Amino acid sequence: MRGCLLLCIPALLVPAIGSAQAPPVLRGGTIEASGFVHQVTNDFGDWRGGRLRVVLPAGARNVFYLEGVGQRAFGDDGAYASLAHQHAFGDSWISYLGVGGGTGEFYFPDVRVDASLGRKLLPSRRLLVTVGGTWVRSKDVYRDRALMASLTGYLGRAAVLEAGGRFNWSTPGDVASQRGYLALTLGTTGSRYLVVRGAAGSEGYQLTGSGTTERKFNSSEASISWREWLGSRAGIVVGAEWYDNPFYTRTGVQLGLFAGW
Repeated sequence: MRGCLLLCIPALLVPAIGSAQAPPVLRGGTIEASGFVHQVTNDFGDWRGGRLRVVLPAGARNVFYLEGVGQRAFGDDGAYASLAHQHAFGDSWISYLGVGGGTGEFYFPDVRVDASLGRKLLPSRRLLVTVGGTWVRSKDVYRDRALMASLTGYLGRAAVLEAGGRFNWSTPGDVASQRGYLALTLGTTGSRYLVVRGAAGSEGYQLTGSGTTERKFNSSEASISWREWLGSRAGIVVGAEWYDNPFYTRTGVQLGLFAGW
């Protein structure tokens, strides 16, 4: 699968710098384990799988992210793992570098590299501008290159608003696609978080294991996630997701546990 997977997998695996989509970080490290199921229309086969995420702060300026996913999608069983590093240069600049790869027949890419640089603006540093890029090598002939940009506003202790976009170029065929998103986070660490996200745009390729490769089409998606602390260091997360393109509609739910130390 191209386009959707290469743009949607990061939302699951790669934490965006200063992003309203990324789970909040407790003091010290955190670990989260979750499971998910998705219903897919038009006989494309349902999805199911599990996810493990570990956040490891290293001093005051460095954070390491470890991520793993195992799932079945479009009849393809596979696993994906990634390692990423985030570094703060002083009070204004933030860098991010992540590398990942997966197994399976076609769903997960062989190699994916993400890099970005963020700059905090305004005297209060409540506005974050981020630019970056992605390179993906799939298990077949497809390759993807993308540029991204986002703007994140910290509206107060309990509200974060983020808007961003991505421009993707897929080969073979030099297929260009674009996608934009908007995300809102409400809540505070140690109590509860509500994250609402929507995205829409075009996609380059769509591989579903059916033998037909769809090319350059539009799609849209929406998700909601609720994170509830049950104590000072642990809690649960529940979520729902909806995705739609001209060929099928996918709806899913997620349930997980998280803990900090």
